[in-house]
Amino acid sequence: MTRVLNFSDGFTSTTAPTGAGGAQENYTIANNASGSSILTLSSATTKTAFIDYELIRVTSLGTFAQAGTLIAAYDTSWLLTEGNYQGDEMLVSAITNTEHVKLILNSSTGVLTYNSGNMSGTGYIGTFKINIVRIAA
Repeated sequence: MTRVLNFSDGFTSTTAPTGAGGAQENYTIANNASGSSILTLSSATTKTAFIDYELIRVTSLGTFAQAGTLIAAYDTSWLLTEGNYQGDEMLVSAITNTEHVKLILNSSTGVLTYNSGNMSGTGYIGTFKINIVRIAA
């Protein structure tokens, strides 16, 4: 179905507008992982990405959850900046507790990877849900 828009100046449009916006993306966070890939940001198409996230890790022994913001920006290399968050402190620069996750954004390729702690217990579930808005290059 095509939507027809008629403007007051007489212009008629039958095509959808183009643009980039946000969309939720869901990723699995494996238990005791090292260097696992999440996503890739291309500097050819994206210069900045604003990311709202929800990170949840669960086992039979407990639930940990963190929600917050990240900004990935490209000038001559990629840089990841962590913003405010709520909940448990899970995104860290060094894994010292089992629930911790370390994000690594490769400064030249834009590949976002992670390392995760080894949570004990049964029924492990790890999710990283993001709403990402990519700003076009």
